[in-house]
Amino acid sequence: MPVINIVTSEYFPVPAAAAARALPWCEEISKLGIEVRIFTSCASKNRSNLNVITSFFSIPDNRASLPVRFLQEVLLGLDLGIRILWNRKSCDGCIITSPPFFMATICAYFSKLANIPYIFDVRDRYPRVLSDLGYLNAFGLLYSTLGWLEGRIYRRAQLVSTVTNGLVNELVSSYPKGNFQLVRNGFDELVFTDDLLNIEKRSVFSVIYHGRLGNFYNLDTYLEIMNLVYDSDKSIRFLMVGKLPLEIHLNTPPNLEILPAMKLESLSKIIGSCHLGICLLRDLPAMKNAFPAKAYDYIGAGIPVLAGPEGEFSQMVDKLNIGISFEKVSAKEVADVILEIKSNEGIWSNMCANLKKCRHDFGRRKIAREFFSELFKN
Repeated sequence: MPVINIVTSEYFPVPAAAAARALPWCEEISKLGIEVRIFTSCASKNRSNLNVITSFFSIPDNRASLPVRFLQEVLLGLDLGIRILWNRKSCDGCIITSPPFFMATICAYFSKLANIPYIFDVRDRYPRVLSDLGYLNAFGLLYSTLGWLEGRIYRRAQLVSTVTNGLVNELVSSYPKGNFQLVRNGFDELVFTDDLLNIEKRSVFSVIYHGRLGNFYNLDTYLEIMNLVYDSDKSIRFLMVGKLPLEIHLNTPPNLEILPAMKLESLSKIIGSCHLGICLLRDLPAMKNAFPAKAYDYIGAGIPVLAGPEGEFSQMVDKLNIGISFEKVSAKEVADVILEIKSNEGIWSNMCANLKKCRHDFGRRKIAREFFSELFKN
């Protein structure tokens, strides 16, 4: 039986994008008669009788300073890399998902050292993201060095998979000799079942955000939207679910309910009971080609999405008419749209009907099954 390593910073039961992508991949690959071993951080556990090999180190913290985050990624990468090297004799290939970029890069080098072919999965492109966030000078030596490292990793990979058409085009343009393929994210069909489409809605009109509120999101914009809506209609409620910045706990608008991070099975029911999902990114160049994983959960639960700014994510929302997109994110404009949808049930019902027609195309397991069946058919 062939053996494939899946290398990911997070795995079940951690509620994070890397874990959400890796879990269906592992289970779908296993169904093809391939033994799967998961190399991941210490917070993860076994599921579906797969072999989970955990590091001594924890998940790199998104809220840590850049030097601390870098150290956390390096330590996790070295630990997992050594474990990959130690288990090299029984392995036929590695699939490594990034970010964390430095962790993934180190693991790719250990895979090469162990003479194990690897697939490199890119969810966000580094070091470009660090430049967009203002952490690195795009014309500096460090940025150039990291860019060279990025290219070297891609050229050595058997295949580079990524999550949006925009990223595929960008990578092909930057590295014409690379082998790049689109493998979208999606929602987990085993959790976001068709039953969620008929779940009872909350008694008051509710807008939900879930997941980490990291560097790609502007907390002040979300708070301003909530306050503007409250000034006009005090009955509308907002929910935020997940690990959130301390600031929001200290400055909670009166119409906001905060819930802790929870298992996806519980979260899916909460999302399905709401009326709108909200996912507004910062206006950064890298975000033009982004499609946040949390947005697929809104689609899976059958609730319309508020998306912005202009980019691949908002274009898809517009094309399928499954939400409202904003070319530029203006708190006043978003608040006005929420008020309009609440007062005009026909707009909301039409978007929900469109979601029912297309949501099955976004099943994560379906996407994974098609990709890996083709990849491993020989």
